[in-house]
Amino acid sequence: MQEFTIFDMVILGITLVLGLKGLFRGLIKEVFGIIGIIGAIFVASRAANDIGNLIAPFLALENQSTIKLIGFIIGLVGFWIIIYILGVIVSKIFAASGLGLFDRIFGFVFGAAKVFLIFSVISYALYQVQSFKKAIDDKTAGSVVMPHLISTGSYIIQIDTTLITDKIGNTVDTVIEKTKEPKISEIKKNFEETKKNITEGVQSTIDDVKESVEEEVVKKIEETISDTANTSEEQINTAKEKLKSIVNKSEENK
Repeated sequence: MQEFTIFDMVILGITLVLGLKGLFRGLIKEVFGIIGIIGAIFVASRAANDIGNLIAPFLALENQSTIKLIGFIIGLVGFWIIIYILGVIVSKIFAASGLGLFDRIFGFVFGAAKVFLIFSVISYALYQVQSFKKAIDDKTAGSVVMPHLISTGSYIIQIDTTLITDKIGNTVDTVIEKTKEPKISEIKKNFEETKKNITEGVQSTIDDVKESVEEEVVKKIEETISDTANTSEEQINTAKEKLKSIVNKSEENK
């Protein structure tokens, strides 16, 4: 049988106390407070270099890490102050218009819900760790609040995880598709260039070989012709000498 335990009373007590803070501050200030914190981190992290470079000449800063840190702090505090002032102004407008009561009621609901959601996410995250799971089950046995914290935290984390996973998956697919085509075209281009270079090299080698062979053949032919011409001339001279000797012998016999 479930009943209120010390754990339940602590969680509900903290939730109600911080919810009362929202009651006194009102919904407008609570919302603007969250926007101020998240927005300040968002803006400061992206504009830290620009803000730091504007402040650096006045503070005689040269180290880039220090400049970025100073820029982040100034951007964080500056943006938060601006949003806080806007929240105060809008809250006063609501109060002057007669909506101050609703602002405070919804401020209490918003503040309490915010704290409960934070506890839910923390509880679910710890419950997923095996070393904490058994201890949590033992300490919160029979708790009324803990099952609701676990279920709410599970719902929140699963939503965030799904969204983040989908975005990461889509981003990765997009990047792969964008990088795949250039790489394929680059590979094809390199392959064609390599093929062309190899073909030109082979053709050049073949031409050189042909030229060398032709030169060698022509040289051999010229040598052969020259040898043949020399041989023929010698044979003719020998024949002439034989004829002369025969003629001379005939004349002597007469």
